[in-house]
Amino acid sequence: MGVFSRIHQVAITGFLAVVVVALVASFVWRMFIRPPVEPIVDWHHDRAIQLRVVNGAGVPGVAQTVQQYLRRRGFDVVDIGNAQQSYSQSVLYDHLGNRHAVEQVCYALDLQPHAVVQQLDSDLALHCSVVIGQDWATLRPFR
Repeated sequence: MGVFSRIHQVAITGFLAVVVVALVASFVWRMFIRPPVEPIVDWHHDRAIQLRVVNGAGVPGVAQTVQQYLRRRGFDVVDIGNAQQSYSQSVLYDHLGNRHAVEQVCYALDLQPHAVVQQLDSDLALHCSVVIGQDWATLRPFR
């Protein structure tokens, strides 16, 4: 009876140690390696980043997939559509000059900083527009 009890105790301790290690690893991964995206720009008014998603890849459904991905993360995707031309690379157009909003969208989609084009237009109520190019498969929603 004593040997079985000891083996049982070691097994439970080992299992709990594995669970603790997994939880700590998950915490470190989520907080430091891949922190969550925070789509809120104006903390005082709880205003989410507003953007438009445009399909410039010519592949059906790309804009809808990005729209759903961003909405699940709290972004306010107000419009989707198709580009009039084909884009080889994805582009993020910054309409309001809000660096924080641009960085959050770039992080969410895994866009590189060179993909950002400043196209200021205060008449637009959008922070930015994203044109999904033919490199769409490299973006985070498709991995």
